[in-house]
Amino acid sequence: MAVSFRRFVADMAGIATRLWMCLIGWLMLGMLLPHAGGAAGNRGGSEATTTTPGGLPLDITAARIDYLQEQEVYEADGSVVVNQGTLRLAADHMTIQALPGVLIATGHVRLTDPKADLVTERLELNVNTEAGVVTHGRVYLKSTNTSVEGRLLQRFSEDHYRVKEGRFTNCDAQEGETPAWRFEFKDLDLNAGDNVAFTGGWLCVNDVRVIPIPTLTYPLSKRRTGFLIPTVGYDNRFGTHLQESFFWAINPSQDLTIAPSYYSGLGYGSDLQYRYVLDRKSKGQWFISALQQTELPSVSGVSQTGQDAQQTRALITGTHTQQFTPDLLLRVKANLVTDPNYLQQLSNSGVQRALPSSESNLLASQRLAYGKTYLLGQYLQPLQSGGGDTFQRLPEIGYSLPNLSLFNSPVLLGTDMNFVNFYREQGFTQNRIDVLPGLSTDVLDFGHIMGLTPQVKVREVYYTRGVQNPESQHRETFWAGLDATSKLSRRFRTSEDNTLLHTVEPSVMYEYVPPTSQSQLTQIDQVDDLPKKNLLTYAIRSRLLEQAGSSSFNWLDFTMAQSYHVGAVQTRARDFTPGAFPLLGSVTQPLQPATVAIEGKKLSDLWIRAVIGNTTPQFTQAQLADAALGRGLGAVPGQQPATNQYLTIDAFFDPYRSSVSQFNTNFRVQQSNYWYLEVGQRFTHDGNRVRRGDVWNPISFNEVYAPTPEIQFVTAGGAFRTPWGWTVGAKGYYDVKNGRSPEYDVVGLYQNPCKCWSLGLYYLQFPDRAQYNFMLSLTGIGWTESFGTAVVRSILSPLLIGEKGLPWAAPGGPYGRPQSAIPQPEMGGNGR
Repeated sequence: MAVSFRRFVADMAGIATRLWMCLIGWLMLGMLLPHAGGAAGNRGGSEATTTTPGGLPLDITAARIDYLQEQEVYEADGSVVVNQGTLRLAADHMTIQALPGVLIATGHVRLTDPKADLVTERLELNVNTEAGVVTHGRVYLKSTNTSVEGRLLQRFSEDHYRVKEGRFTNCDAQEGETPAWRFEFKDLDLNAGDNVAFTGGWLCVNDVRVIPIPTLTYPLSKRRTGFLIPTVGYDNRFGTHLQESFFWAINPSQDLTIAPSYYSGLGYGSDLQYRYVLDRKSKGQWFISALQQTELPSVSGVSQTGQDAQQTRALITGTHTQQFTPDLLLRVKANLVTDPNYLQQLSNSGVQRALPSSESNLLASQRLAYGKTYLLGQYLQPLQSGGGDTFQRLPEIGYSLPNLSLFNSPVLLGTDMNFVNFYREQGFTQNRIDVLPGLSTDVLDFGHIMGLTPQVKVREVYYTRGVQNPESQHRETFWAGLDATSKLSRRFRTSEDNTLLHTVEPSVMYEYVPPTSQSQLTQIDQVDDLPKKNLLTYAIRSRLLEQAGSSSFNWLDFTMAQSYHVGAVQTRARDFTPGAFPLLGSVTQPLQPATVAIEGKKLSDLWIRAVIGNTTPQFTQAQLADAALGRGLGAVPGQQPATNQYLTIDAFFDPYRSSVSQFNTNFRVQQSNYWYLEVGQRFTHDGNRVRRGDVWNPISFNEVYAPTPEIQFVTAGGAFRTPWGWTVGAKGYYDVKNGRSPEYDVVGLYQNPCKCWSLGLYYLQFPDRAQYNFMLSLTGIGWTESFGTAVVRSILSPLLIGEKGLPWAAPGGPYGRPQSAIPQPEMGGNGR
């Protein structure tokens, strides 16, 4: 809660330095005034102008200036004003003692510059000792909207200040008005760049003392070792949650946060986060969350058989990036838990709770003169599906050659090949070599009306063993394709002197893959399951784009595609496993996918996709100026921008039943920063489900999956402002078919009229528990952060971009601040 307060300290130190420079120039007047004004003595209606060594003219006006030559004392009286550049010092009376270097200004003293404004009854400064005293004074810092006042403000050195019987605030209250909040204290000791300590403090609301703060010492630098603000939360399943964090700034490029925590209904533990940037080529972040569980959490859908209440549970996530050379890159990602039920029982993220497995990997890639090579190590930890018989890629080595012209001809050569060692704890292991060379050509134009692209790829796959047979296996196949495309476009000029660009892109593609015998091959991914293909696919894409200068708006992006089986139709279909990859059919790693008999059709379902509006985020200038959009536990990626209005429709139409087999929509509309609404729905008719694309072509519909039950799902979210300072929002998920809601969130944020403080509230309802808490923000001081901060931010931030007084990091805005650019792990924290 001291980020902006640190900025205040930095500004105050800088202002003090400029103040001394100004007054040194004033004291130099002791040597210049006699020459500028003639003989020493009394002068009425005096005015003088001189130049300081800094080059800026120094103008002094006063009703009367007296010079006592023997004492080398200057007395200026009556509307004394000193101007130097943008600095202005005014008072009723000034005394300058040249020998000791003392300046005393009294009566309506005011010192102003573009950054600050100092008002006091008496100002005494000693340039030789750099000490100064302000009596009954007030300092206003414009950059942070901070007002500091006290009975006595003392400056002992460039970095050391003390305030007696004072108070400060960041409220926008006008002079004479009572601020909404401010801190009072008896004694404040400030060491610029180090820390601030005060005693006898109170937090006052409308000048009413509310919260006592007997003593407090707080670090002031952005990365300073010390304790952070404690977090408090409540969960009706886990009880009250308390967490205190200690931040250790090891050095400018490394830090460690240790955060012990306690759950009254679950147990106790600690989080550790280590972040580092060793150099421009090496950076990373690692997070460990450990929990000593004392009570067994009862979560719906999770079996407690064999589970012990007294156990130690942990999560480890982390990323590391190492750029050894411009061509050699290493990336490491870890996502590990001590038991498969960890995320489903303890996480607040619906995505994490539904994960079938978690992935950890190591990827090293090397660019070559021709193509690139890579080394991949992948470990899948089974969570809700899989087990000891899950195949792991330890390792995979591959090489990719992009299309290169053969002997400067139109013929292009491309190659992909890899070697994989599939390892698993239970069952046999095996190796696989996959070689995929291909030939294609540049687009062959025919009269600038149609372009043809012929392609052919040959696939050779070798296995060290088969499903039942321990002897080696191999399979050869090829893919031949012919793509015919065209493009028609026309530009129209509108009445607003903008242009509309309309394009129509029809295409037809024929593909052929001969049938191959693969019953003896272990089915691990799509490389092992290559069904026959004799398919003709047509697609039509139509786009309407409005252009105005450098900006554009998408009015319509419409695509329609359908496939036709030239040869035999499909007779067997494998089961569909939603959310699992690869999409194969048993709860553990299958050796052969489960299939059922179906009656195939010549024509596939007709795929229709329409986009109206811009789905690409339209960020504000404040957002573009700061790529780090804030962080927090459970941060939601893909945060909505300030303006983003669109409607997308993704559907399949069954021509044989004359009905929609799938229908998915997303709708979003926003009215400035007043309100926005998002609605989405998912519908899948019972029966066969279309498989979208394959390893050969992403837009083809060669297969269907085995029949699945009907799915109806709705999501809705939005927020709006009220005239009373509240911004209210909600987001919910509802399973229409089963009549239940897996999660819904209700949030609210109050900002007072001058937005110098805010109060956030949230309520999160999960199938097995509810969580609620509050957040408080004082502008220029900071905020309390809780585990629901990310949820409140994701729902309300589209209406609050660039504003101050928010209980989270906000880019831009008068008092926003950027956060660390180090990326957060995908499974951040324990999600609690």
